[in-house]
Parts: sequence; C-alpha cells; structure tokens
Amino acid sequence: MSDTPAYDALVAHHQTQHDLEHLQALASWDRLTGMPAQAAAARARAQGALAVLLRQQQENANLKDYLLAANSEPLNDDARLNVALMQRALTLKEAVPPSLAGRFEVTRGAAAQAWGLAREDNNWTTFANAWRPLVSVVREQAERIGQHLGLSAMDALYEGVEPGLRQARLEPLIEQVTLWLPPLVARARQLQGAEPLVPTGPFATTEQQALCQDLLSRLGFDFGRGRLDACQHPFTGGVPEDVRLATRFVTTSLLPALMGVLHEAGHAGYQQHLPRHWLGQPLAGPHSASLHEAQALTFERQLASMPAFWKAMSPMLCERFGNQPAFDPINLWQLTHRVRPGLVRVQADALSYPLHIVLRHRIECALVNGDIEVEDVPVLWAEQVKQLLGLNPSETFIEGPLQDMHWVQGMFGYFPSYLLGAMAAAQLMQAVKRDTPDLEELVRSGNWHCVADWLRPRVWEQGARRDLDEALSYATGESLSDDALRRQLSAWGSFNG
Repeated sequence: MSDTPAYDALVAHHQTQHDLEHLQALASWDRLTGMPAQAAAARARAQGALAVLLRQQQENANLKDYLLAANSEPLNDDARLNVALMQRALTLKEAVPPSLAGRFEVTRGAAAQAWGLAREDNNWTTFANAWRPLVSVVREQAERIGQHLGLSAMDALYEGVEPGLRQARLEPLIEQVTLWLPPLVARARQLQGAEPLVPTGPFATTEQQALCQDLLSRLGFDFGRGRLDACQHPFTGGVPEDVRLATRFVTTSLLPALMGVLHEAGHAGYQQHLPRHWLGQPLAGPHSASLHEAQALTFERQLASMPAFWKAMSPMLCERFGNQPAFDPINLWQLTHRVRPGLVRVQADALSYPLHIVLRHRIECALVNGDIEVEDVPVLWAEQVKQLLGLNPSETFIEGPLQDMHWVQGMFGYFPSYLLGAMAAAQLMQAVKRDTPDLEELVRSGNWHCVADWLRPRVWEQGARRDLDEALSYATGESLSDDALRRQLSAWGSFNG
C-alpha cells in the first residue's frame, strides 16, 4: 500500500485532466486545419461538452483535502514542488468566486461579438459599450486576487501569465527600452540602403511544405511526435506527446510560411521536450509565457538574424525554387531585417516591435488601475503612437486599439510577455554563442539543431521548476536583463559574416 495516498490521488486527478485536454487540443487543431465546413456546428457542440467535463474535473471537491494531506506525506523535493504548483493554481482559482467567473465568460463573449462588428463599422462607441462590462469584471478579478495574495491589481494579473513577475521588476526594464530603442529605430532607417529584391513566385505549396519540414527537422523537431499542417494563422497546439503546428502557405511569397515555421518551431520544440516523466503534472510546465515566447524568438529573431543562417538557406531555396538574384544570402538577410515602423503590431519589424508592446502595456495598466476609462483609450492610443513610434495614428480603429484580440478576451497583463520573451531570447542566444565556439560554422552548414541541443537540457527539460528570472539564471548564469537585446538591436542593420 502506498504511503502517499493523497499525493497519488492528486497525480491521478491531474493526469485525467491532461488526457481530456489532449482530446480538446486535437479537436481544436483539426477545426483550424482540416475540419469540413459543414461539421462546424457538431464540432462546437462536441467541444462544448468536453469543456464541461474539463470544468467538472477541475472542480473536484476533494482537491483541498488531498493537498492538505499531501503536505504531511513523505514526498521527495520534486513531488513537493509539484504539490506547491497545484496549490498555487487552486489559490488563484479560489480567489475568483464562481459568479464572477461566470460574468467573465458572458462579458467576454459579448465583447468579442461587438469587436467583430466594430472592426467593420469603425465604431468605437458600439464596442466600448460592450467592452466596458468586461473591463469592470477584470478589475474586480484583479482586486480579489490581489487581496487574496497581497498584490497590486497588475501584479495579481501577472500571476496568471508570468508567475512571480512584479511591476517593480517590470517597469525599469520597460523604461530602459523606451530610452535606447527609439534612437536605434531612427538610425537604422537612415542607414538602410535600397529596397532588397523580393523573391518572385509562384511558389508551389507542396514545395514550401517540404522546405518547412526540412527546416523543422534541422531545428530538432521530432516528426514521430508531431506534424506540420497549413492554416490561415500560424500556431502550435496539441500536447507534448503529440505536438501539432501549422503555418500559412502563400503561393506568391515564401516569407509567411518560412518565418511562421521558424517561430512555431521554438514553441513546438519546447513543448516536445518538457520533462517526459512529469507529463500530465504541473511540474512538467510550461510555466512562463515569456519563456515560451523566448523559445520561438530564439529561432525566429536570433538564429535567423545570423548571416550564416541565410548562407545555408540560400542553396536550399535555389534547389527547390530555382536560382534567382533574390535568393542571394545578403539580399535574404536584408529582406528579413528591413525596418519599416508601422501601425499594426503583427506586421511590425523586429526593431520597432517592442515599442508596440510598451504602448499596450501603458494603456492596460492605466485602464486596470482606473486611471482611464474605456472611452479614453483611443485618445491615449493616438498619443502613444506619436510618442513611441513617431507616426500619425490611423483614423480606422482596426489599425488602432481594435487590432488585437487580447483585451477583448480579457487577457490583460499578457502583452509584456512578448517583450520579456524578446529579452530572454537574446540572452539565451548570447549564452549559446558563448558555449558553442563553432556556432557560425554549424549554422552555415545547416546544422541548426545545435541551438535546440543547447536549449533542451537548460530550458526545455526543466519544465516549471523555476520562474522567469531563476530560469534565465539557471540557463545563462544571469537573471533577465535588456542588455543582450540592446546589443543585438544596436547591430540590426549590419551584415557581418
């Protein structure tokens, strides 16, 4: 008979939850990649029923008793950390009463519907009237969680996205970026030369997919436990045992598929290599949104920023699509490093992208803290566009505060993870270069798995053992800093190699 019955019950509970989430994830992947249009209603009904089962599983009335008993059982250090993560999740859940959680779902649905209409009609008032109740609910959630944990409103929201992150840690990092980045953007725009050549198609989807599969294999993706498909917007889904990623194939351009796969390969590699013996448990992770984003950006913005990468890519492209001047390595590098500050975040270049995050961070902090109201957002947005990006704001809200889904879904506090992820990615690649003297040669020869080989034991297989700062210290020897990102972006317009 086991001497840890309460812990065993908790492990079984979370394993069942993981198995149900596995089915839900695969149903979502199929819905986005291959589901027949006529099957939409039945799929929605089936996934709704599965969501009910998941909620019932999560609301097991015995969890508190099991957790209390498990703390008195003879557990090893990993098991105790696993219990602590379970307790943390339950504490966050208990801070929000069921009635408030229900209001969140209702107001979020209404806001999403109004958001779609307002994007068509360019009508802020229509959207604001539906969004205001959701903002009110989010404020109440933040207040309740904050009271429960002794945190400020924004710190309470960060707990659900980036455990351990505090504004006192975040604000100095963001302030530093706002000081050094705008001059770099201006300088890069002045120094960049003529427009690079754009590869001319058509590019057959089958050849693009074969190319992307080759890229994924070189980046260490295991096709025995995952697959690549086509969709309208790149994503990574599934579960660690069965990772599904997808990218967008356009016959007139190679870049959407290529850059999409590079980004998703980081997410997918992380998912595939979370600690196997802890899968189904909180300790397996992932734990940090910023660290997850960092894996994607390590491939997309760090590896692909190396001229050696494009020296390897050039013959691969010529072999599949024929030789053309646009496939010259220098041209390919310039094409992916062009600085074009714009109004839309998802279309932004790597140099100006962090400023889009700062803009959103400032607005959501002011909104959650009650310094502004919903009707004030367009005015503050316009001011920040001018101040941070040096651009005139658009008259259409679809290029302004209606361009992202995050706030419409109630995801306040998530945007900083994109900027922290960029910092972490630069710091990780800096350490990869330090520890891999022949990295340039390996990358130039197409042996890109060397980056995954470095990340796997230091980050991926660590699961949820550490919060962001501790994870970076473990992997690189230093806590999170903006230094590596600043150094990389300072040289963004220089082709060396």
